[in-house]
Amino acid sequence: ALIDRSQALWARKYVLKQIPPNSSRKGAFIAVGATQGVKLFDGAILTVQYFFKCIGAKYVDELLIQGVDARGEIKKFPAKLSEAFELGNRLAQT
Repeated sequence: ALIDRSQALWARKYVLKQIPPNSSRKGAFIAVGATQGVKLFDGAILTVQYFFKCIGAKYVDELLIQGVDARGEIKKFPAKLSEAFELGNRLAQT
């Protein structure tokens, strides 16, 4: 839904040839998935990279967590929760 609602930003950049404001923004992608598939996040990463490009943000990092299916199951991965916190801190400092 977020990407769909951002269609106007895409049109500004690629149809109207306007440069997005504040093009020094940086972003990261955090995702969880239930399976252990090798290419589980490939499609989502590509989509988010294109989205960030469209809105003028640089894709700088990602945190991808496999094996999370049920509500609250992320608590079984305390190291990943710490990584998410650290990722947020890194983004806030840049």
